Amino acid sequence: MTSGRRVVAVDLGAGSIRVASIDLDASVPHVQVHHRWKNSPVRAGDGTLRWDWPRITSEVDAGISKALASGPVASIGVDGWGVDYGLVDKRGNLVALPFSHRDPRTDEWVSVAERIGVDRIYSVTGIQLMAINTLFQLGLHDRRELARATTVLLLPDLLVRSLTGVEMAERSNASTTAMLDVHNGDWSRELLESIELPTARLPEVVDAAQSAGHWRDIPVTTVGSHDTASAFLGMPGAPASGTVFVSSGTWVLVGVEREEPDISQQARTANFSNERGALGGFRFLKNMSGFWMLEQCRAVWGNPEIGQLLAEAEAVQGPVPVVDATDRRFVAPSSMLNEITRAARFEREPSRGEVVRCILESIAHSVSRIVDELTSITGSEMRRVFVVGGGVRVGMLNELIANHTGLPVVIGSSEATALGNAVVQGLGIGHFGRLEEARQWLTATGQAI
Repeated sequence: MTSGRRVVAVDLGAGSIRVASIDLDASVPHVQVHHRWKNSPVRAGDGTLRWDWPRITSEVDAGISKALASGPVASIGVDGWGVDYGLVDKRGNLVALPFSHRDPRTDEWVSVAERIGVDRIYSVTGIQLMAINTLFQLGLHDRRELARATTVLLLPDLLVRSLTGVEMAERSNASTTAMLDVHNGDWSRELLESIELPTARLPEVVDAAQSAGHWRDIPVTTVGSHDTASAFLGMPGAPASGTVFVSSGTWVLVGVEREEPDISQQARTANFSNERGALGGFRFLKNMSGFWMLEQCRAVWGNPEIGQLLAEAEAVQGPVPVVDATDRRFVAPSSMLNEITRAARFEREPSRGEVVRCILESIAHSVSRIVDELTSITGSEMRRVFVVGGGVRVGMLNELIANHTGLPVVIGSSEATALGNAVVQGLGIGHFGRLEEARQWLTATGQAI
């Protein structure tokens, strides 16, 4: 390793924006968060649900400036949530605020999927079919607004463009769109034509650990721009055979790393995704609603402290009903509390503690079911569960995952996404020679429960 390398990781979260720095020379990896801002979609004048992009970029600028005030920076990397995008016109301006994937315009996504062909979409992309897939978002986008765009950029790539002027599509995030060919790693002309989107409106697909220009003379490096791709790389040490990875946050993603995609009938029926890894291979996983369910209920209750709600859940005696956290009914219901109450079929009006306990038990139960599916599909025994992300702070959920799966659970960093972001930057600027070396550096960030 070379010496004196400090990098900045920008993480666009659907629940919060974080800007952090990581000293790649530190003997024990540490994420110093310089700026954190609660993020949520806003109602536009036309009633649609969109992202306040000017505010997001201003918060990122503020965060990077704070990081620079703490010392020199060798590189900047940007990751974020998948599937959402911005439309850029011929003058380089946003056509409109980017849509949130939770906007109800995608309620008719099944009609688009059936028109294209459900089996065909999966055989081409290997991506889990969900209403939020970019393919369906763009297929249902107002054609007048879409016609004004010359370029479509996923949000992390849109932020890179605002920093450096460079337009590209990082491969791991592009693979979440259900528009990338799983076989050759490039845009599928066939699927783009099916939604009448010219291929020319999409930028070149590029790999991680490459130069993406400069921001104020500081190199910007492509990373696994899908936050889950970065989080996977934030797992310490080489992943042992039979390791199930759980990225625990607003969404919970459960899967394994594989060398090749699996687009078998069994994988399609189980609705698994084959997302490109930031540095090769595939993340074979499934998405489910996570702490989004809790946050939506918490808002109805007047935003009490999370600690108080967890204490109430701990105090619940006896079993509670569970729901299927992978069910799309929990993506954007008009009332999450009512949706959970109906789905769980509580015999009486539940207390706050019972609802919170139901949510946590449901997430853990769904993780366990996915672990069983992974065993069946891969033909390999799952031996341990590795949990990272903001949800690792909720010890009760980690214990429930262990109880439901019957497997040992190892807890990684709550900032695994930032660490994975930093690792790829380290490879891009030559600080690390190989991924194995970088992951060895992260071994101090994991602990068993």
